[in-house]
Amino acid sequence: MLARTIPGLSAVADSTAVADSSAAVGAVVGAGIGAVTIGLLFAAALAVGFAVLVRRGRAASTAPKRDEIGRRANIALVRLDDDVASMRDELGFAVAQFGDARAATLAAALDNASADLASAFVLKQRLDDAASDTPTQQREWNGQILMLCETASNRLAAQRAAFDSLRGSERDAPNDLQAVRERIVREQSRLPVAHELLSRLHSRYAPAAIAPVREIPDEAERLLDAARTSADSAADNLDGTGATAVSVSIRSSEQHARRAAQLLDEIERHSAALESASARLASLIDEARSEVTAARGVRDSPPDPATGSAIAEAIARVERTLAEVTTNGAADPDAAIARIQATADALDTALAGARNQQQRLTHAREALDGALLTARSQIDTTRAYMVGPRAGAEARTRLAEAERLLALAEAESDPVIALDTARSSATYSRDADALARYDLL
Repeated sequence: MLARTIPGLSAVADSTAVADSSAAVGAVVGAGIGAVTIGLLFAAALAVGFAVLVRRGRAASTAPKRDEIGRRANIALVRLDDDVASMRDELGFAVAQFGDARAATLAAALDNASADLASAFVLKQRLDDAASDTPTQQREWNGQILMLCETASNRLAAQRAAFDSLRGSERDAPNDLQAVRERIVREQSRLPVAHELLSRLHSRYAPAAIAPVREIPDEAERLLDAARTSADSAADNLDGTGATAVSVSIRSSEQHARRAAQLLDEIERHSAALESASARLASLIDEARSEVTAARGVRDSPPDPATGSAIAEAIARVERTLAEVTTNGAADPDAAIARIQATADALDTALAGARNQQQRLTHAREALDGALLTARSQIDTTRAYMVGPRAGAEARTRLAEAERLLALAEAESDPVIALDTARSSATYSRDADALARYDLL
């Protein structure tokens, strides 16, 4: 009624209703568009996430495979290294028992295995180098290492089995048993001497210097106990289960006794090496002092300011090292030698810019003998520490590389190249020693 009595009010009401209706429709349409947009974004996010997960899954599925190949390669490398060392000992006994001709196949297998081992160590060193390798290279090189090691190990195992059979058919078990018992007694008599020698080393050198041989007397004693146990087992079976069990027990007893003898030899070699290192340290200190005296003359009249500054800094480092080593370096002569050598090498590098070619050759010839002696001593020390299953593939690889570089340095005719190679050999050997000690932690 009110709408009819007031002109235009009805039209206003109608327009308002239309506006409200349009707004409602707009809101619905806007909400729909928003929902579709959110849905599209969510779907895109799901797609991206799925792609990332797929890539991660693929990476996760391939990485363990690479890691597994590398792990198997490392195990095979360590096993072959131990097999080759053990077979070298067995070859000597085979030659003594059967002669060179009948042991020729074992010698050939050992030579081939040694060559394969060297090749595997070269590949392993490539993997361990600072330069990053592609996953494909890593997989290929680890696969080659695994193939080389497994093939060589199988050949050695076949030769060992053949000679075990030959020994079983030809050995005189009672006499061989008697011989191994006599060897056990002989090596047992060396144990007190080894303990006494170790005590003397303790009183003179730092713990780090005798770490490679610290446990040798106890380990040798355990091996001789195992040798006696195997010998007793062989004796029990002489009139019992037959030749096979006797042969296995006697061979086991021989191996334990031989290993104990090697360890006892090693502590004597290490003692002699420390004596040699002490003498080498005294000589190296004198050499370093002479080099510092000569370097002062170049420092005072350098070809340019930068060279003079570098020489002065290197001289200061050598002098600080000499002062510290003179105080307590004799307790660990190998470590002291390494420290002096490092600072002396740095001084030599600083002086290189002030030398002409002839002077460099003369200096290299003079320094080469000492560098070779240092490299050999470091390799011997590291090898002593790695006796037995004490080190992993990385430490053994560094030691193999050190030995390879030492052989190259000894054969090199250019004294400058030989000097650099000998120094690199000592560095790799020190790295091997550090890795071997870490493996025991």
